[in-house]
Amino acid sequence: MKSILVAIVALVLGAVIGVFVYTRFVPPPFDVLARAAAFEGDSDYFFQNASELYPTRTVAKAPGSDPMPRNESMLAGFSYEHNGATRTLADLYEDMETSGLIIVHDGVIVHESYGRGAGEGTKFTTWSLVKSITSTLVGVAVADGKIDSVDDQLVKYLPEVAGTAYDGVTIKQALQMSSGIRYDPDLWDGKMDDTVEFMTKSVVTGRAPAFDLAIKYKREHQPGTKFNYNTAESQILLELIRRVSGMDAADYLSQTLWQPLGMEFDGAWVIDAAGQDGAEIGGAFYNAALRDWARFGWFIEQGGVWNGEQILPADWVDRATVSDEEHLEPGIVHPNPNRGYAWHWWTYADGTFTASGANGQTLYVDRDNDIVVARSSAWPEGYVRAHDDQSYAMYKALTDWFDRPELSEAASQTTAEAP
Repeated sequence: MKSILVAIVALVLGAVIGVFVYTRFVPPPFDVLARAAAFEGDSDYFFQNASELYPTRTVAKAPGSDPMPRNESMLAGFSYEHNGATRTLADLYEDMETSGLIIVHDGVIVHESYGRGAGEGTKFTTWSLVKSITSTLVGVAVADGKIDSVDDQLVKYLPEVAGTAYDGVTIKQALQMSSGIRYDPDLWDGKMDDTVEFMTKSVVTGRAPAFDLAIKYKREHQPGTKFNYNTAESQILLELIRRVSGMDAADYLSQTLWQPLGMEFDGAWVIDAAGQDGAEIGGAFYNAALRDWARFGWFIEQGGVWNGEQILPADWVDRATVSDEEHLEPGIVHPNPNRGYAWHWWTYADGTFTASGANGQTLYVDRDNDIVVARSSAWPEGYVRAHDDQSYAMYKALTDWFDRPELSEAASQTTAEAP
């Protein structure tokens, strides 16, 4: 009789513990399936509603928004040539599965349009475009005196990396995706094996903290000698930001950039587990309105200055957006030989650069010609070379367009308020 009672108690206790563990750490089956659908890659619903599928932390805007001035007459009649055909901005929605497009010239919105069910308040998910925001937050922390130098080793601020592949790796090497870890993103064939595993465990099921996953990879190359695009590097930098700021990264982004820059909408940063203890995903899954993507791009175009305040170190943007080492140069790091890499920014051989996310999320910056292009898309694959080439043709045509002297009259029609 006693043994039966013990067995019953053990069974009940086991059931209680099982229910607790399941409900605390495993999302409901529907949530897991919905989150897993993200990796199909071509869903408009996902790209526009990811912040509803995953646990997030709010990046609060300032109480009063500060709309950028606009003058859409400056692009009236614009077209460009690609593969022997004349294309317009409206064609982007069919040609490249575009959901939203904003073009800024000289601090003025000269084009804003949406399609595929999106609108001005849609929180588009950035995929890897957020890597460039994570990088910029490192720059903010340097300006704040919270990080002494990007040449410091990560272990100085993150003692947990001692004895891992990141032991001896500098902050700069992590920014350059050059830690030397063995990580197979399969970025260009669409499989993204290690990235899918990383995201599945940290975000889809919430069973492992992203930082713990990031430091498990093994070293394959000497740090600073070989480029290897990976999300683990971004997560290490995200944790660095959390440690030195003493804040969640979402709060630090809100305090140092989102509010000072006068963003119009709150952002939503996906975290690796529901609740107070979750860490933001440093290499993907930030969700924000396209106007605010564009405003962030203009802040970078201005060298990290906003309303006369130098928020980033004075030389940060120059250093962060130039492929200044041989293993990062165009022709080495990307299937497109025109692309190189810098500090979590993709560079072009002509000196322009872009923050890029899978399936066509783009923030293009041309500092020499005062142009920023923000675009969200739902490409059928993570990377489509034909779309990349057509995008670049449009960028170069914009440069020629804004060089025309007859634009001075159109520029006089700029208004200070958004519609």
